[in-house]
Amino acid sequence: MVKTLHDVCLTCIQNRLDKIPDVGRRLPNVHKEILLERLVNHDILTERYFKTVKKYLFVENLRNVTLYKSNQLTDVMLKTLGERCPNIHQLTIHMCANVTDTGIKAVTKPQKELAVLELRKLASFTGKGLEHLKSPKLKSLDLRGCNAVTTEAVETVTRNNPTISHLILHDCGQLSPNVFASIAKTLKHNLEEIDGCPRPMSDENVIALARFCPNLKSLNLLGGSKVTGNALLELSQGCVRLEALDLSYCYGLQESPENEFLWTLPTSLTRLSLCGVMLSDETLLVETLQRLKRLKSVRLCGIPALNDKTLPKILEHLGGTLEEVDISGSRALTDEGLASIATYCTTLRELDLSICKMLTGRTLLPLLRDTEKALLLKKAFFSVQQIEEEVLLAVVENCNNLEKFDAAGMETLTDHLLSTMAANCPRLKHVGIKGCKQVTDIGVCELARQCPLKYLVLSGIQAITDKTVFTISNHCHDLEEIYLNGCVNVSSTTINYLIDSCLSRVYVQHKTPNLDREHIMGKNIDTGEFCRMDLIQDG
Repeated sequence: MVKTLHDVCLTCIQNRLDKIPDVGRRLPNVHKEILLERLVNHDILTERYFKTVKKYLFVENLRNVTLYKSNQLTDVMLKTLGERCPNIHQLTIHMCANVTDTGIKAVTKPQKELAVLELRKLASFTGKGLEHLKSPKLKSLDLRGCNAVTTEAVETVTRNNPTISHLILHDCGQLSPNVFASIAKTLKHNLEEIDGCPRPMSDENVIALARFCPNLKSLNLLGGSKVTGNALLELSQGCVRLEALDLSYCYGLQESPENEFLWTLPTSLTRLSLCGVMLSDETLLVETLQRLKRLKSVRLCGIPALNDKTLPKILEHLGGTLEEVDISGSRALTDEGLASIATYCTTLRELDLSICKMLTGRTLLPLLRDTEKALLLKKAFFSVQQIEEEVLLAVVENCNNLEKFDAAGMETLTDHLLSTMAANCPRLKHVGIKGCKQVTDIGVCELARQCPLKYLVLSGIQAITDKTVFTISNHCHDLEEIYLNGCVNVSSTTINYLIDSCLSRVYVQHKTPNLDREHIMGKNIDTGEFCRMDLIQDG
């Protein structure tokens, strides 16, 4: 894969924006939005260059603005953006260390067309900067990871913008326990989705959501250890349109009599996660799921009651509609029970078998060799050491529409299998092959040449070298994340080349501690980097 002419031209303009005469008049708005995002991603938004950006890219009809992980972005720049661009439809500011409430206030106050606002992981942002935001079209507000945001700020912004239907407050650690009850009373029937911080999510909050938000469609209670069966009953009775519910690690629901309220879950559910809810009652698990006939996604990670008897009973009723099945971490499940997936699941798009130590995957072969069923599978997470090579071969030969594949720690994964996957899976974007000892540059380079990779985990593969990184740099221009921990033969120079070659900002994790006695690593106290000690010259 090579860069398109379109991207090559945009990169040229990006680097010479201040040299091209009258460039602002010649560029359509969609390209101005793309250029602004790439200037930020490649740290070109210096104060000197900002004068050109302000002149040519900040225009009144700018609609979508994404500013990601930039230490160059300042409150002053945001003030200018707000003044010159009052009609933004979607605004994302993510991990920009120098942005404060002052800048957020300046850019959001003039907006009357704003529909989507994402302010993520802004360490100095308390939420006070949103006190003047009043957009009659605001539907989605995402404040995840803004640890300093206060309850007062959240209550103010929801009161001023009652049209909000999607609200994400995950990892906002300063919120008071009753904040969700307050939000429910404010947004009422408009609220359709809420993803909150699990610590304060108590019965009081869930009951308030049930009583005031009848149109709620998606609720994330992950880690809500204080939630009990009574709240679940209220939720089931009040939110009859609920489609997605995450009860992962809600430990208060795993023992009788609280777990019996799982029988009351609304039959409107299409997505349900019970990961980490340590249910041991087999009958309860089976009957709870059998009555939810609309389920398309079910996540049962680590549930003791899931075994060779219960899984077939569940899938006999639900298999025909299920598109996503997560049975990872199951200790009791063997190939005998796994066979029910091949028997009953006719529309499967995602399958997660991670850390199921007793599986070889052999009973999945009828599904993986079925032309129609195999083509439906888009996500396969098979990080199980016992999975047989024949099973992996069936995946890479027949699952031609695969987009995500994870086989971390699998000793049976070879360069031949990766090369076959590269030839047969042209849509593959997400690959995790951490610690696969037989993999070398050969297999990874084939993937890079033929697949549009965006997410790649190669940690612990000591056989790969700079050749792999150079190949990724020259072919995977849309790469967003790469993990190279323990890859001692990959240099910092090639990492920098990779960052420069990609279109978006690339998240790179590359730590190489001592892994090989002949490749002794030491930390350079001046740079903070790990270096090969045997290659450092004296003096």
